[in-house]
Amino acid sequence: MERGMTEYRTLAQAFVGNARKRTEAPFLFHNVDGKWVQISWNEVAEKVKHISLGLMALGVKKGDRVASISETRPELAYLCLAIAASGAVFTGIYHTNSPRECTHIINDSGARIAYAEDQGQLEKLKMAWKDCSQLEKIIVGKLEKLGDDPRVLTLDPLIELGKEAFDRNGDEAYYRRINSVQSQDLSAIVYTSGTTGAPKGVMLTIGGMIKTLEEQAKIFPASERSRGISVLPMAHQLELLNGHWYHVLFGFPQIYARSIQTLYEDIREMKPTFFFNTPRFYEKIYNEMMAYIDAQPLWKKKVINLCVSVGERYQDMRYNPNKGVTYLLYRVMNTFARVIFFKRVLGTVGGRLEWSSCGAAPIPAKVLFFFKACGFPIFEGYGLTESAGLIALNRPGRLRVGTVGPAMDGIEIKIAEDGEILARGYTRCVGYWNQPEATAELFEGDWLHTGDLGAIDADGFLKITGRKKEILITSTGKNITPSNIQTLLKTIPYVSEAVVFGEGKTYLTALVTLDEEKTAEYARQHTITFSTFSELTRHPEIVNLIEKEIEVKNQELARIEQIKEFTILEDQFRQDRDELTPTMKVKRRVIEQRYKDRITAMYNG
Repeated sequence: MERGMTEYRTLAQAFVGNARKRTEAPFLFHNVDGKWVQISWNEVAEKVKHISLGLMALGVKKGDRVASISETRPELAYLCLAIAASGAVFTGIYHTNSPRECTHIINDSGARIAYAEDQGQLEKLKMAWKDCSQLEKIIVGKLEKLGDDPRVLTLDPLIELGKEAFDRNGDEAYYRRINSVQSQDLSAIVYTSGTTGAPKGVMLTIGGMIKTLEEQAKIFPASERSRGISVLPMAHQLELLNGHWYHVLFGFPQIYARSIQTLYEDIREMKPTFFFNTPRFYEKIYNEMMAYIDAQPLWKKKVINLCVSVGERYQDMRYNPNKGVTYLLYRVMNTFARVIFFKRVLGTVGGRLEWSSCGAAPIPAKVLFFFKACGFPIFEGYGLTESAGLIALNRPGRLRVGTVGPAMDGIEIKIAEDGEILARGYTRCVGYWNQPEATAELFEGDWLHTGDLGAIDADGFLKITGRKKEILITSTGKNITPSNIQTLLKTIPYVSEAVVFGEGKTYLTALVTLDEEKTAEYARQHTITFSTFSELTRHPEIVNLIEKEIEVKNQELARIEQIKEFTILEDQFRQDRDELTPTMKVKRRVIEQRYKDRITAMYNG
């Protein structure tokens, strides 16, 4: 069989087939009271069978939507698999969503059954329930006290329903339902983050998901020794596809991190062979390594810098087909560099890492070059919920820093006259659930409108330059892409978020929020006294610090792109104030409206 291909037509068949092959091999690892526990394929298979039969006993039919609000936990994995086996459609709700947002997704999807992780999430769904007339049952993962509402049940009674059905009729109904599912059927409705309006439900097919994962596995082969790590919620397409279904399809175990706060510790303990993460994750490790190097005596700094130089040359030559004696020399020197320094870097991510990927935002080039030299390659890629997976990806032998790589095999990319990236091929969703007009706008024939701006170089590498809807036009008629400037400002160690303004103005301004931990550490090191963080953000020395940092970043920008005025906000942007989406993207319109007086003051001062 061709590398990356599978024998399975549907995701449920893949689970059943791999469970029969793997039996007692680990399906997932999770932490219970400080200890890592493994759960076998057999254990999961039994749970999934009974939950699936239980869902059918509740009246779940093929094509029904089942909503879920939960962080990524073993119980959610069982439910997601049982939904697939039942021929139903998984509909994720971010665990940080408000009751109002839950109401929108439940009503828009038409979900008759919803799953809540715990008591806290159950309370949200109960608040939403009065406006969700079609919602019949809520299943709860963990609940201290059930209460007397017959519409609410925990997983245990659901599993008992499934066992009763199995005792009466065996597993015929279970396998009959699995075999009735087709590759063109919907697997999930993934709701967009809603930066520009109400979240829209993106329809993803089973066959589309399998094809996306097969193409990914051609570049990064998966095997039984592979091991990924999950930390994002399954309401996020990246986690649902690459955290959950990737390991189910190819039969390797997945690690469930305890939380985003413990992710670094969990990675070092459990040693994944690959993972996907955001730029902030890699920047934190990079800063940790830079602090280590700065603390070394001069002679050792020189040795480390030499190691990094050797690693850069070795990695550049590694995939060159015309290797010579020089390559062999650098291969030997790289072996010594690995012993001297690179092992320390790789140790920060467990020591078994084979590859990693980064998306969601650009990552500074210096970070990519450093980790590449250390044998810790980070492959930037590009995709969106509507593309049902990757559109472009850097890969071994075809990696260009500053780009998101060439198009995936089977995908064609072109740049429209207005600079928008268009894509066509296997990687596209069916459209938006219940929104035919929005779906019509999404496609132009076979081409998918991404909404992103970009450019393709002579070698076919794609570079993202901004969002089409976020272009600012200054009073002089210049088009400015604020996202690039915002990304640059966020490379300032003390800045957590930045939003740039200047529509119809003669110059650009920015609202910035500060990283509390790093700013407080700077204050302590420079004996700046403060009682609250809000007070610290207004301290003249901190304002002066940020002003100097922005001046340095301005040197990397064209004059028209430089920030002339800025304001530091006393607090972080927050989702409960509707300033952030569940995926932590800033809602520009909300920010612009909420802080309009401060923005105006930067132009009137």
